[in-house]
Amino acid sequence: MQLRALALAAFAAASFHAQADTVALWDFNTFSCASACTDLPKGVTANGGKMSMVGGATFTSAGGSGTGSAFNTTSYAAQGTGDLTRGVQFMIDTSGYTDLVLSFSQRNSNTASAWTALQYTVDGSTWLNATTFLMPSAKSATFVDGLSFDFSGILDANNNESFGIRFLATFAPGTSAYLPTSGTSYGTSGTIRYDNVLLSGTAIPETAPIPEPHSYALMLAGLGVVGLVARRRRAA
Repeated sequence: MQLRALALAAFAAASFHAQADTVALWDFNTFSCASACTDLPKGVTANGGKMSMVGGATFTSAGGSGTGSAFNTTSYAAQGTGDLTRGVQFMIDTSGYTDLVLSFSQRNSNTASAWTALQYTVDGSTWLNATTFLMPSAKSATFVDGLSFDFSGILDANNNESFGIRFLATFAPGTSAYLPTSGTSYGTSGTIRYDNVLLSGTAIPETAPIPEPHSYALMLAGLGVVGLVARRRRAA
């Protein structure tokens, strides 16, 4: 009966640790800025995180996916120039977490680049390509929710204070030009909105400290005393 209870407790503990925790979240719900914006929104993070703009991209607030606001980016590079040079960046300390998964919502205006690249860093300076996202033209007036990327296979992303991601406008694959989200015209004033940028992960279980040698000696001495008392009680 005791063994069964212990097994159930161990299973419950394992299930708890398997649940995803929020490592960082930018939902932008309270963000409000209509023009000449300089103060970037702050997210809710487990260890710390910071947003920044990449290249000459600028930002304002706009209607979000559901309630609240979203982060609206614009001022992208001219057609045929600046591939992977403008967008938004999130540095996120993932210390204490593993099995990282990114999810977010995105909405493009018609003249924005239909293709967005997701890059990541594990050293804070070298950026690697993770994947690209194509915004369908039918969605040019609404958010695409549930976009995601699973970082669990990238072991260096785990437990890393120098981890970061960024979203950048990129040329259509195999070309040297931006593809507009809808229609035939790409423009530098096209807008890309981001909302509910969430990095989740699994907390690394804390391990019990290994006793020092003198602690072992005290433990053995204590067990010896307990055994001696037990023998005396049996003899009595």
